[in-house]
Amino acid sequence: MGKSNEVKETEYEKELAKVYAEEWELYQEKIVPFENMVIDDAKQSNDESVYGDIAENTNLGYKKSFSEASNNTLANMEASGINPNSGKFKNAVSDMADGEASVTSDAIARSQVAGQDRYIGKMSNIMAMGQGQSQQATATLSDIAYGSQQKAFSDAKNNQAISDSYIGAAGAVAGAAGSYYSNLPAGTVTPSANTNAATTSDINNALTGGG
Repeated sequence: MGKSNEVKETEYEKELAKVYAEEWELYQEKIVPFENMVIDDAKQSNDESVYGDIAENTNLGYKKSFSEASNNTLANMEASGINPNSGKFKNAVSDMADGEASVTSDAIARSQVAGQDRYIGKMSNIMAMGQGQSQQATATLSDIAYGSQQKAFSDAKNNQAISDSYIGAAGAVAGAAGSYYSNLPAGTVTPSANTNAATTSDINNALTGGG
């Protein structure tokens, strides 16, 4: 009979195989459950409900910020003597509403893109984990919410500043006219004595759209 071609394992190879088996068992017991948790978390981060929550939180943040800014602007208009029934007052309110709608829509879209980036980051980390590479930090929902809230504060503040600047310019012109007439020398013909001259009230009404 011929010699067998079978190569017997050495004691070293047997020990090495035993070590590999133990490591594989440890990997299945300790590592795989963790990997599955990471994978499930990544999948859930792309769920439609997550994007709905992001949009809702962003919308609420903008409503709160713009409500405060609008109240401040309305108070400034009233303090400047702008008639709440005037066209100027109503136009300012309409402009603020339009501004809020525009930036809120844009902010919701941006925040949802951030949510998509978060999902992609998590999926990239799963691939890195499988290849034994280090993982990168990804944004949390709290990070996205905080970012959209800060943007809401900024947008609302800018919107109010534009409105206040417009109101301030109108108030300054009306105030200058009133100051001019009140400081006329004694004996000077005043608007009340000249039926063709404009009074301070006439100028203010012209500027504010009041009647």
